[in-house]
Amino acid sequence: MGRPTPTGGNPGEAGTTGPDVDGAASGSRRPSRRDQRRQELLADIGTATRELVVIDGPPAVTMAAVADRLGVTAPALYRYVNGRTGLLDLACASVIRELAAALIAHRDSLGTDPLARALGVCREFRRWSLAHRAECSATFSHRATRFSDPSATPTAAGDEAVAAQLELAWVIEEALLLLWAARPFDVGHGDDALPERLRAALGPYRSQIMARAVAAGHTLEEPPLGATAVLLDYWTRIYGLVSMEVFGHLAHAMTDAEPLFEAVLDDLSALVGQRR
Repeated sequence: MGRPTPTGGNPGEAGTTGPDVDGAASGSRRPSRRDQRRQELLADIGTATRELVVIDGPPAVTMAAVADRLGVTAPALYRYVNGRTGLLDLACASVIRELAAALIAHRDSLGTDPLARALGVCREFRRWSLAHRAECSATFSHRATRFSDPSATPTAAGDEAVAAQLELAWVIEEALLLLWAARPFDVGHGDDALPERLRAALGPYRSQIMARAVAAGHTLEEPPLGATAVLLDYWTRIYGLVSMEVFGHLAHAMTDAEPLFEAVLDDLSALVGQRR
């Protein structure tokens, strides 16, 4: 594992803006060795923080504790993070990227059927999250500053957390979008029937996922806003149920929440014309 080197530098460097998380401005320029080294160090800090969360819980995360785990001084860490929030940002990025990689690997083992892939991704999301309950509960409860406060000054650690969250969301969104493309469903009304505020909110989101689809090499018809709303609704239902289960918020109601989760997937299957 690489170690942050406490040599020179301005502690305020952690407040600089990281790479464009949407990739639109990155072009084809290869990162310099300095940039690569910095990304490796940020990953090391995230891993060390995550280990503390798993072993002793989020309250154990301090600059001193992470520095001790990395074998450096706490002031050295301020070259890379802006305090405890930055540490948790990097820990979240570590967890989320590992989860996204697990979802992709599982998806790619399921063949080419869009429904099987979509359902498989959702099930693996739940399985992996419950198998890593400690770090997932910390991750689900933590919000990168740039998401929770758009006016906040961007930081490299915050950018890492935001980029990771977008990567994870896209794995699910891509599966649902490709399912719609293969088996379009009728939402029963035109876009004009949606409330004006909902249309305004969904428009940028649809543009975002379509841009990501193009970047991923997909040639797809743009879904109506009504279909976009349904896809987003399923993503929030799946994420919400898994989050509640990870936090133990369903324990008072049922000892096994899997049937409730599977009922959502049954609804999704029926929506595209296939009962399981």
